[in-house]
Amino acid sequence: MSSRFNKLFPQISLILVPLLFGIFSVKLGQDTNWDLLNYHLYNPYAYLNDRLNIDLAAAGLQTYFNPFMDIVYFSAITHLSPKTVGFLIGVIQGLNFILIYKISSHALKDHKLNSTYSLLLALAGVLSVGFLSEVGTTLNDSMSSIFPLLSLWLIVSSISFIVNGNRYPVFIIIIFSGVLAGLGCGLKLVMSIYALSICLSFLILPIRWVTRLQLSFIFGISVLLGLLASGGYWMYTIWTNFGNPLFPQFNDLFQGELAISEPIRDMRFLPKNIFEKLFYPMLFTNNPLRVAELRYEQVSWIFAYVATLALLISNFIIFIKTKSTEVYLQSESSFILFFICISYLLWLNIFGIYRYLVTIELLIPLLLFIIINHFFRAKFTGLWAILFIGVITLVNLQGFPNWGHSKWAENVYHVDANELTTDTEPAVIYLAGQPLAWLVPALDIESPFIQLVSNIPVSKAYWQRAKVLVKGRSGKRYIILESSNSLCYFRISLILLTIS
Repeated sequence: MSSRFNKLFPQISLILVPLLFGIFSVKLGQDTNWDLLNYHLYNPYAYLNDRLNIDLAAAGLQTYFNPFMDIVYFSAITHLSPKTVGFLIGVIQGLNFILIYKISSHALKDHKLNSTYSLLLALAGVLSVGFLSEVGTTLNDSMSSIFPLLSLWLIVSSISFIVNGNRYPVFIIIIFSGVLAGLGCGLKLVMSIYALSICLSFLILPIRWVTRLQLSFIFGISVLLGLLASGGYWMYTIWTNFGNPLFPQFNDLFQGELAISEPIRDMRFLPKNIFEKLFYPMLFTNNPLRVAELRYEQVSWIFAYVATLALLISNFIIFIKTKSTEVYLQSESSFILFFICISYLLWLNIFGIYRYLVTIELLIPLLLFIIINHFFRAKFTGLWAILFIGVITLVNLQGFPNWGHSKWAENVYHVDANELTTDTEPAVIYLAGQPLAWLVPALDIESPFIQLVSNIPVSKAYWQRAKVLVKGRSGKRYIILESSNSLCYFRISLILLTIS
């Protein structure tokens, strides 16, 4: 009976934990995060109602992000209650637990307590601060993380075939995993750093250099195919309408006319100099606001950073003494560690925004377990490593940031604006600030919505486009001013000013 239970317990856990995250999502309440108010409702509505050239940057820069992931959410809230949708979001996010378990199982395949350790490491992963802060939300970092983690699992599970030279099934798996990673990139471009990290990680496998390059190349091409499948159509649409497939980002390269020609990206959270780059985990652990608008207080980054540096330094010393490049780690473990390191370095130099670290944040417990077992090979090292990771997890659980929740309502959004919903529609509605774009689906009128205070550095052509959109339209013109105090529970009293 006990043996049977030990076999069934992991399978039960893989079902139970995602369901518990669904329940946790419901307990947290209805999602009201800033991005939802700004563009996660507007973008799918605009796409489904062909408003790309009716409105003008209603959600600012985010207006032009790929809407396809949000279309799923928008369709769900159209047919299901908000609470049901919140539960389903939590369950889907909980699938990360399954993937971490699977990845850990391959990395720890030689441990007698493989299954138990993998379950505990997966649990510690999903109890990380960044992941918990997004449960039940539409922020999508813990949704899109499923794509690179699924890709990583498939590759790690096939490494033994790769090392043994069994090419045919390996190439099929590499292509499939590359397409999956590419799909994530197309839906959320931030996932590109993880796809690139997997691509480079093939180069450390203990096989011939020619084979390493072949696998890396095949994976890279497959990523491009996946990216085109999920993002190609949208990039083409944005390019044909605004002269830049990533508009308004990288506008210094593509010269889209509605924005000025400069590299448009959020650089607030990037390290300022070499010193900060070298010690950034210490800096943002001490001051979480260095990498986010909210406080992500997670001490495990310091331990992960120190442990990784110790591993690199010790192996460098061994190389100096013996001229051997042998790391004495299983190929699966080496691949995972290299993936985490490259992902972090790319994040450090491109984004610096904490939310974008969720994918590798989930793997920190596994990283610590691998490195601790590498240095201390005593009988009970695995147990002590699990206890150490457990203590860190408990410290992290003292609190995680809240991106905004409210009491559950019958509808995700609601607006009281009788004056705007009469038979005579306004000529135009000007939006002054963000997040206000959720009002467009809430009002559901044909009038154009034009952003006056955009987070895009707009050009003269932007204002000329605004004049063209309202030219010849009769009726009142309104301006809606953003007021953070008025957005609670998705109910606002609109500040309406009639303008000439």
